Amino acid sequence: MASPQLEKPCLALTLSVAGKRHVPEAARDGLSETLDLIFREVAGRLAILHRQIEAGQSLALRFSPDRPARLSLVTGLADGADQIASDLFLSSAARFPGVERVLGAILPCDRATYVANSPVEDEATFARQADACAFVMELDGALPRIVDDDPEAQTRRAAHARGSAFAAQSEILLRQCDVLVAVDDHVAPSQIGGTRQTVRDALEFGVPVILLRLGDPEIAILRTRSDLDEPVRYQGDAARDQLAALVADLIGPDGLEMDEAYVSGLLKEFYGTVDPGRGPLRLGAVLSGVWSGFERRFRRAAEPAAPSPTPMEPYRAYRTRASALSSYYSSLHRGAFLAGYALAIAAVAFAVLSLLTLLAAGEELLSEAAASWILLGLGLLKLLAVTGMTVLARHAHGERISHRAADYRYLSERLRAMAFLPLAGSLRPPSHVSQPYATRVATQGVIDRLFYSIARQALPLETLPNVTGATIRPRAETAAPVVGEGWIRAQRIYHQTNAAVLARMTHWLERAGRQLNALIVLIVLVDLALVGLGLAHLLPKPVEALVHGLAEPVFVALAAILPAVVASMNGVRFQSEFSRLADRSEQMKFELMHLEHRAATLWARSDRLLDVLRVAEDAARLTLDEVAEWTTIYGKEFVEM
Repeated sequence: MASPQLEKPCLALTLSVAGKRHVPEAARDGLSETLDLIFREVAGRLAILHRQIEAGQSLALRFSPDRPARLSLVTGLADGADQIASDLFLSSAARFPGVERVLGAILPCDRATYVANSPVEDEATFARQADACAFVMELDGALPRIVDDDPEAQTRRAAHARGSAFAAQSEILLRQCDVLVAVDDHVAPSQIGGTRQTVRDALEFGVPVILLRLGDPEIAILRTRSDLDEPVRYQGDAARDQLAALVADLIGPDGLEMDEAYVSGLLKEFYGTVDPGRGPLRLGAVLSGVWSGFERRFRRAAEPAAPSPTPMEPYRAYRTRASALSSYYSSLHRGAFLAGYALAIAAVAFAVLSLLTLLAAGEELLSEAAASWILLGLGLLKLLAVTGMTVLARHAHGERISHRAADYRYLSERLRAMAFLPLAGSLRPPSHVSQPYATRVATQGVIDRLFYSIARQALPLETLPNVTGATIRPRAETAAPVVGEGWIRAQRIYHQTNAAVLARMTHWLERAGRQLNALIVLIVLVDLALVGLGLAHLLPKPVEALVHGLAEPVFVALAAILPAVVASMNGVRFQSEFSRLADRSEQMKFELMHLEHRAATLWARSDRLLDVLRVAEDAARLTLDEVAEWTTIYGKEFVEM
């Protein structure tokens, strides 16, 4: 399986700003200095990391040394903190010329309505910054004007619509960034869609927050909701150290400290600098074919195949590679243990045939020379079978094909979500909760870092639909059918089919094992009966000679070989855990059916993009948690026969 090289992503990080619209003059200089510190330290840290990549250090396994580091800032371009931050971000670019700067904006509605009906006071600054943005995303919120002489009920409806629009803007803003920079005034009251609500939503979503307070030069780094209750504040060098640590946490260590050989090999293989299937496992295509042939006999032509989504650029090539490697190693792992058990049966059969050959030679049914040649051939075949089992197991262990199958499937599932979430305005999928006691979670962390290095390089213009120039307009009517049919329904069909196929495998193996056990008992009974009849001299001489010379050796051979076949079939059934996997897919089918029904009900009465996003994120969490659990449990060692 040759792998063309993939282009590694650039080192990228995105900040978002949420802050107060009204910044007192007395607090503007202090706010500017603190924001400038944040932009300077984050950009400086990215520049340092990029130099390490250029020097060929371990981060070069995940990032391209030929592409500049990129720091992005996404704001709502509102008065106050948003506009102050945007100007500082653009003006400070010259300090780190090696770090590319990208400014973007998220508006709750179309630009003209936003300017006309929102409390934008500095329209000139808004227009200048909007023109400087690499992208402006216009959401589908309603922003009706509130007129003082409107009836009270109409005013309440307008205020509710505006609050919903700004709340949606806040949620979508968090789906674009890796860190939220929040500018708060702890004296002012909280509002719907306001800064404090945005901070709580960010922490709930898993986005760390850099919290600033007007009139206070200190910053706080928030990573959990408890941090918000009692934030630890830093200033000066301590603040710089905390910002550097935050960037390091987000970019992530290389993972080599966990398992250097495996992690570096995995990353090199994914990006195509080495080919999979090295050494004796170059027979991977044959072993994959063994599993494919076994699985094919349990699939029915009438069963629907789940459509495969096509991720938008720049995810497509990465998803294609992850899916191909996942399929390759999954089939290789299962084909390897099928071949291993087949070799075990063959070794037993050759041993039994050797004993029968010795028996035949003792009865002078074979000449000494013929028996010697037969024994030599059977011995060589037995040696080949045992050697094949040993080599297969050792190289399956050494190359950790089960781990690779699990890890690539996990990466493929993470990238699958990026075929759908961007349609609903999101470039950051929700995180999942790993089992904290599982050793495989450490490797999941490596795959998560690989995934985020791919996801963070994506700019909205490359991934979001309905683009006109630099303006992006994601809409519910575009996203809903794709998320509902292409993702939720497709995953439900996949698990429905998978559950049926695995259940048929389990039932066939169980039934075949029972039938073979019954056959073994019957053979033993017949053999005992023939022996008893022979001892009682109740068989005619020709029949007795036939029984003694042919039937009894055959029965002895079958009584020895068939239990090995049954044991191997049970080994295949238990090692593959077909029954458990079928139950897991059956449960996933019902979970997805409920989600499919809920989505259809919700979208029948709502055409909001935010509702589509929430359903899409529920689908992402459900499928990601399932594959994370699968990865933790089934990424295990190859069992030696």
